[in-house]
Amino acid sequence: MARRSAHVRAGVALAVVALLAAGCTDEEAPATAAAQTTGPAVTDSAAGIAEAQKIIDQYRNPPAWQGPNDPVQIGALSGKKVTYISVSNSIPVLKYWSDKLTGLLQQYGGVQMTVIDAKGSVDEANKGFEQAIAQKADAIVFQALPPALFQAQITKAKAAGIKVISANTGVPGKVDGGQDAEIGFDYVKVGQLIGDWMVVDSKGKGKGLVVSSDDVPASQPQAQATVGEVKRLCPECDVSIKDVQIPQWQTSVPTLFQTTINSDPDRKYLLPLYDGQALPGLGAIRTAGAGAKVTVGAFNATPGIVEQLKDPASGLKLDIGGHNEWWAYAAADQIFRVLSGAAPISNYQIGLRIFDTSNANLIQGSDEFAWYGASDYKTKFPALWTKN
Repeated sequence: MARRSAHVRAGVALAVVALLAAGCTDEEAPATAAAQTTGPAVTDSAAGIAEAQKIIDQYRNPPAWQGPNDPVQIGALSGKKVTYISVSNSIPVLKYWSDKLTGLLQQYGGVQMTVIDAKGSVDEANKGFEQAIAQKADAIVFQALPPALFQAQITKAKAAGIKVISANTGVPGKVDGGQDAEIGFDYVKVGQLIGDWMVVDSKGKGKGLVVSSDDVPASQPQAQATVGEVKRLCPECDVSIKDVQIPQWQTSVPTLFQTTINSDPDRKYLLPLYDGQALPGLGAIRTAGAGAKVTVGAFNATPGIVEQLKDPASGLKLDIGGHNEWWAYAAADQIFRVLSGAAPISNYQIGLRIFDTSNANLIQGSDEFAWYGASDYKTKFPALWTKN
């Protein structure tokens, strides 16, 4: 595998959970926005634009370490066993994560990790839980799988004294499925950043369409966060949500883009959650010669897609990236904390960076991690892992 250039980022990786979910629809979803906001609502458009601009300026810069800072004793963890259930290791980023995490746990803690590839199957994931329980694992990590589907398995594992950690289910620190900890990107923050960017780019007057994918666990937190942030900062903006689930991406997203362009031309901000979801629509925009009529923004900064920021004909103007190697280090830290009995970290604030037409020149070369600039997570995390 070309480890970096072939990466599919977190949101796209989560797409395989469509195999675990029933039904698919592109019916319009209510833009209720929940409580996914960062502060009080503004009543003045200029104030909202100024606040959003400050946030955007921050996230255009290289992501900075924001903790954790509390050390964790890992000297007694050598020989511990972790079972890691991946939704599908045929997806490059999931394979990268499991390989990288296996190495980090062994290198720094002497912890052995067994990887179970669920191949997109609930039954295979269940077998992974059963195997972990039978082999008396010390912890189970399940990656990009909805906790609600595995309540009985989580309960059984915990009854056997096994710690359970979920990964990339949408909201950092959310453990309402009975798991001991969660480790993931902050999809709420991603959604807010997309909303902030729309407010600034539209000068406080934009009309947007968020294209959700509700068969992915992280989708609703991200989608509702975008809607909430726009409503909070932009009294004159308007944003709605349309749900297009994974089996429909190839056919429905292009149709939705074209229909919006034709029937609601003022709604120029087309905001699919993931750039892999956006990709079929970008092709339709290019074919229709509509690149100047719309502004597409998404998450993942997937190599092979994010490069389209440099081509005005694509319509892609924003692609937020999340740092995958940083995620692996954070996952190792969370596992060490849970195994050692230390309090888990709610939100690792794993590095995010805004890529748009203003800094698209950063997208070059085969080392995608270099796009994020220098960061010290590779020294900060090991410095916390003490053995004395």
